[in-house]
Amino acid sequence: MRTHPFKPLITKNTKKLLVGTLPPEDVSFYFSNSSNTRLWDILTAINEHSNYVNRGGNELSDRTKIEILNSLNIGITDIIYRYDRDDYNSTKDKHIQPKEYKDLLQLSVDNNINELLFVYQSAFKWFVHSLEKVEPVRLKKLKVKYVIGPVGEFKFQDKTIRCILLPAPLNRGKKDETLAFKLEFYRKYIQGL
Repeated sequence: MRTHPFKPLITKNTKKLLVGTLPPEDVSFYFSNSSNTRLWDILTAINEHSNYVNRGGNELSDRTKIEILNSLNIGITDIIYRYDRDDYNSTKDKHIQPKEYKDLLQLSVDNNINELLFVYQSAFKWFVHSLEKVEPVRLKKLKVKYVIGPVGEFKFQDKTIRCILLPAPLNRGKKDETLAFKLEFYRKYIQGL
């Protein structure tokens, strides 16, 4: 069994938290494994007030990525805390064997986070399952599909935490989910416009 390699990136000014699943084994930072993952390209465009999503964000230095997060008052973490994989070279969520979820509600309360922004359907599915306080399960056992946008509010220790499912920050996507669409969607929920 392995433990997630990164700590959540949260500052005292963080109000929203981007939530993924689990990084590949060979990366040094969140969402940095491939040019097909466009999260840093989207966040850079938002931070620079641009309407165009450039390439190469995954190659930015870790320090620059942290500066972008801080500038936007957002943090980043993943739902999976302890895990095994069918194939440790795989980047696919279907190969993850979750053993322990990160307690995102407690993390939110402890750090005054108001919103959880899930960047993958699988991250939100595992989060919902984590609320049941049962043993973690593989993704294929979680059949419910969610629509992007607001997906719920959860009350925990007298705090209401809003959850948003964002479109996956990948080159490929569902019909009509272009990078321009994803940029505006992310901008709306990150900046509250």
